Amino acid sequence: MAPPCASSMRLRRYGVKRQSLCFLLLLLTVSPSWASMLELRNGDRLSGDIVRADETHIYWASPTFGTLKVDKTDVIDIRTTKPLKIHGVRTPCLIEGMDEEHLLYICGGDADPRRVPLVSIAVIAPYRNFIQGDYSYTGRISLYGLYARGNEIRDDWKLTASIEYRQNDWRHIARLEYANYSVERRPSDVNWNIRYGLDWFVRERWFLSNEIRHGADDLRALESYYNLSTGAGFQFWENSDTALALTGGLAYLSEIYQVPATPSEDFVRRQNRTAWRLGSDFRHRLPMNVSLFHTNEFVLATETAGDWQLTSSTGFSSMIAAQLYSEIKISYNVNNRPQQDTKREDTRLQVGLNYEW
Repeated sequence: MAPPCASSMRLRRYGVKRQSLCFLLLLLTVSPSWASMLELRNGDRLSGDIVRADETHIYWASPTFGTLKVDKTDVIDIRTTKPLKIHGVRTPCLIEGMDEEHLLYICGGDADPRRVPLVSIAVIAPYRNFIQGDYSYTGRISLYGLYARGNEIRDDWKLTASIEYRQNDWRHIARLEYANYSVERRPSDVNWNIRYGLDWFVRERWFLSNEIRHGADDLRALESYYNLSTGAGFQFWENSDTALALTGGLAYLSEIYQVPATPSEDFVRRQNRTAWRLGSDFRHRLPMNVSLFHTNEFVLATETAGDWQLTSSTGFSSMIAAQLYSEIKISYNVNNRPQQDTKREDTRLQVGLNYEW
């Protein structure tokens, strides 16, 4: 073990405050059991050191077995002496152990250990990697379609593409959606939108959420719209099998409407307003590689009573082959104050294919 002065110099270099050094050094020097160790539910105890951890697994470097991929739910204790970067914490942390399913760790100038469920921590990595700017990304492309000939002539198709990029405590989400709906060879109705979201995790599960959207929707008589939103979110949990997040805050909406053939006296071409926004995002993997997902967003105008909108999407996806999934979902939209010649509610059932990486 390195002498106390060496440990002190290393921790100061990573940004640990002076007042926390004595407590951290005491943990490192007094108890020999504080050598890096991973204990599993089956009783195995592995020496070595942590390589990294993601939403689902811990990657552990064992001098005997090499790098092991261990499911977080199989871990009952973990101790390390390496300064670590833990999701939502800017200062380096040292893991003290576990209390049932909760990870105990000390960061920066903490006087007492933090206690957070291990499965809810999305990122654990050597602090050196954090300084070097490690990142990860995932992506998804979905295609839905409907073709009908005979008593009904109909051509519907929808394409969505999204990518999620993570670097340290920042999560970037970009999404593109384009849909084309044609009935009886009449001019097509087009719905498209582009959105970009930026989340900053200020704590292990708390994050600041910001998003910008731009698009158009012929079905709702929207020639174009812009949405800006900001607020806070809470990530209850997130791993490859399940996730749940809630977000809330303020939104600014700017909408330009299509002019009806015979405009009413109260028709307004453009409307700008602020609104309260509340959203949720849930997914859960069921047996046989079937997954359930549900998202919704509720927007309530701050100044106009009764002006609100609800958008939700619920469905199932099932693996066909590696990275290829079939999907069926129901989209439900309500605009409590619809535009002239449009209906208050829209419901659409869609069947399609997804490719994920």
